[in-house]
Amino acid sequence: MARTGSPKLSHSGYSLVELLVVLAIVAILVIGGVSTLGNRGGNAVRVVLDELEGAIMDAQKYASSTGKDVAIVTWGPYSANGTVPTMYMARGLTTVTSAAFTPPTPPPTIIVYPQAIQDVVNNPPATPTAVQQTVATVFAPTRTREYMNAGVVVNGSNWWANAMTANGKGMKNVDITTVAPFNADASFQAANTNANNLFQTALNYVTISGSNKRFNNTFIIQVVSTSTSGFAVPGGAMGVIVVLNNGASVYKFYNSGVNSGDGQWRRI
Repeated sequence: MARTGSPKLSHSGYSLVELLVVLAIVAILVIGGVSTLGNRGGNAVRVVLDELEGAIMDAQKYASSTGKDVAIVTWGPYSANGTVPTMYMARGLTTVTSAAFTPPTPPPTIIVYPQAIQDVVNNPPATPTAVQQTVATVFAPTRTREYMNAGVVVNGSNWWANAMTANGKGMKNVDITTVAPFNADASFQAANTNANNLFQTALNYVTISGSNKRFNNTFIIQVVSTSTSGFAVPGGAMGVIVVLNNGASVYKFYNSGVNSGDGQWRRI
């Protein structure tokens, strides 16, 4: 009986071309991952800016839909620690009242009760009135990656100044006051002051006209890249929102920072 031979085993491996393709794909993934991690602060600043812009526009749309004046009220320092945010932005009709707040006499043309809006958010009444039901929290930091890598600057904080200091390589972000429109437009120059920072730690507010959707106050909101320990990163990403008195537009500017970009300001 003829003896049959065992089948031959294949010893063929990957070709050189296949190995090079795999290595190229791995290199692209690594570079992309490093780039994303390196600019985590920039991504966080963009996310926070977008959320703040959305909160402002929510209040503006509410004023438009109701035809009534709406107040945007802010309070509290910035903190992403713990599960309960300490910084809030809420909106509500300007006629919101509470028993804890005594209206001025005589009442002004536009009646704004920021304390009452804060009370409704912090201690929601069991049976809110129709006007109290107009109050809604539109922005509150949470303990997420974005809020651990970016922070909202409150008046009196040194975060903005620290972000503008030189990094370890001696490079600094471009000063926003030196670029358009801040270097030429008087309205933007006047807006860029601590007094116009919407977040003042203590209660602060601006109003929106229900008749024309225009803001009755000038204000700014500043956002910077922060470390996980809660400090502004020198040369890190920065952003600012500007709203002008009697205007209906929300202007948003972003700087990627010299740490992961060119340190230049751009409107987005």
